Amino acid sequence: MMHRFIPIILLYLATITSCTTQPATPINISGEAVNLSYAKGFSIVNTDSFTVVSVNHPWKEGQIYARYYLVKDESISTPADGTKVKIPIKSMMVNSATHLSFLEELGELNKVVGVCNANYIYNPVILENVKKGEVHDLGDSFNLDIERLLLLNPETVMTTAYNAVDENTKRLSQSGLNIIYNIEWQEPSILGRTEWIKFIGAFFDKEELADRIFTEIAQNYNSLKAEVTSSQDVSKPTIFSGQDYRGTWSLPGGESFSAQLFNDASASYAYAKNTGTSSIASNIEEVLINFSQTDIWVGVQVNSLKELAQVDKRYELFKAYQNGKVFNTNKRVNSTGGNDYWEGAIVRPDLLLKDMIKICHPEKLPNYELTYMNQLQ
Repeated sequence: MMHRFIPIILLYLATITSCTTQPATPINISGEAVNLSYAKGFSIVNTDSFTVVSVNHPWKEGQIYARYYLVKDESISTPADGTKVKIPIKSMMVNSATHLSFLEELGELNKVVGVCNANYIYNPVILENVKKGEVHDLGDSFNLDIERLLLLNPETVMTTAYNAVDENTKRLSQSGLNIIYNIEWQEPSILGRTEWIKFIGAFFDKEELADRIFTEIAQNYNSLKAEVTSSQDVSKPTIFSGQDYRGTWSLPGGESFSAQLFNDASASYAYAKNTGTSSIASNIEEVLINFSQTDIWVGVQVNSLKELAQVDKRYELFKAYQNGKVFNTNKRVNSTGGNDYWEGAIVRPDLLLKDMIKICHPEKLPNYELTYMNQLQ
């Protein structure tokens, strides 16, 4: 199972990219700004002539990573500091599987003509279209088949970005195709990441639909959170996550998505006061010292308690193992390793929070079946 974990994680990073044209600072545009409740990484302003979508630079504060002018009529003039994109988009190559569920929620999966690493995609509609030849697998996102991409000639390529540049991404940026940079994975909050549905919706002229979808999901999430965290009769179980991999056990930082979920599900995490958003490197000996008596263990990469013990007998020393309170994220996994936890859960954090509440406080959701997580037997 371990060999599948690393490529799936890489889907979050997708292609390491950078813009060829980057405005140095934000600009003032007269128009109506779209309300964003949680997302920090982009902005949308609607003017009489066009819609301005700006992606904030995640590694250079106060700068813009990319700017797009969305028009319904290509004859409309737009400023030269960004890319003009005619909407609604009719064809798109998607470089990261994490964006597919956003498109599915918006009803735009039929616009996808190309993907990367199809074997690690969960979405059954996309996989069926790959099988039928209607969607093309362009290979590894770190070594994209640029020639095939150019022959495919989609109107746009949606890709993520990382704080580095390589030869592959230089070729992508020089291809002449419209590159849309989606950096939702850099959002500091769970709902902030989900709110990027408004970013994607703008390119399909579906701002109102995107807003309705997000509002419903956010309300569901916040209602669940309030119900469990405000209840006086709820005791907080202790929780931790992860598994040793080649001598390193990566535990979530106190400001990470996992730590936020633990807190929002009214669970107690020993590193909750840590201010990091990335992983905390540890090892099995340290984890045994700090978490051997912890109630719940989530995020393992095996499918049974027996398999976990076969990996390392020391796992049997954990209280959570002994009590059978160990969970993986493999409830929705296909035969090639595609996992909906890395796709659908990004757009539906309300369901992910339900999973966590069911695990930590099963009495609160007696009739709910886990969506993304599975209890090891």
